[in-house]
Amino acid sequence: MIFLSASAAALLFINTSIAEQKSVDLLLHKATYDLRLNSSHQGAINSMAGQIEYDLTTDCRGWLMTNDLEMSVVYSTGQRMDMDLNINTWEALDGQRYRFTVVQDGNLSGQSSYIGKSSRSDSGETVLAEITKPEKQNVELKDVIYPSAFLKDIILAAKEGETALNRGVFDGTAELEAFKASAIILPNEENETPSELRGKVSWKVFLAFYEVGSKSTLPIQEQKLTLYENGVVTSIDLDFGDFSVKGKLSGLEVHNSPQCG
Repeated sequence: MIFLSASAAALLFINTSIAEQKSVDLLLHKATYDLRLNSSHQGAINSMAGQIEYDLTTDCRGWLMTNDLEMSVVYSTGQRMDMDLNINTWEALDGQRYRFTVVQDGNLSGQSSYIGKSSRSDSGETVLAEITKPEKQNVELKDVIYPSAFLKDIILAAKEGETALNRGVFDGTAELEAFKASAIILPNEENETPSELRGKVSWKVFLAFYEVGSKSTLPIQEQKLTLYENGVVTSIDLDFGDFSVKGKLSGLEVHNSPQCG
């Protein structure tokens, strides 16, 4: 979820996840972010408001993640766009399996939804990604990891003093398409830290997502995060092309860890 120059696409992709060798303890939590308009290209947007709710829990076998985005945008023409995006995923702790449900609703686009799953081959080199509803379809993807594994890799790289990271990532948010994701990691020089995170190390992380197989060197989306070593994000900037949005943490609830036998 994070920004770079286009030259980041030229960095070598490393196929082996460093999270396979070392562990990162992700905090089980629910975070709420209030969104506001950060910038508008040529004044295309008059105003916007929105909220993101991110919830991370576990069933002892995998990570359960819910991501809800609500956003209302008013264009300079007076047209209003309302969007509600709900993403629910389950990712096996060992990175072998993944399930996802995506529901989107909006006054301009209408409602759409799909359900899918993915599993890694015995060799670990490929994953089979499938849409199971509404229409069955599948694709084989090579050299990709799932989102929680990608988050762990970023944190591990940051702890080891690395400043750049590249991965192939599949999260189901673009149906069966994977992304090339590039991260630039810098120290966080801001002093504002929620009480629940005091004493934790944090970084500024710039992310760029590229379409696999595209000849374009321009990312399809960019993000900037303030990321803590336990996986909590306290600020997020999202670039949608015509406009960018700034999100600030407005609520943080820590979940109790389940008793896993």
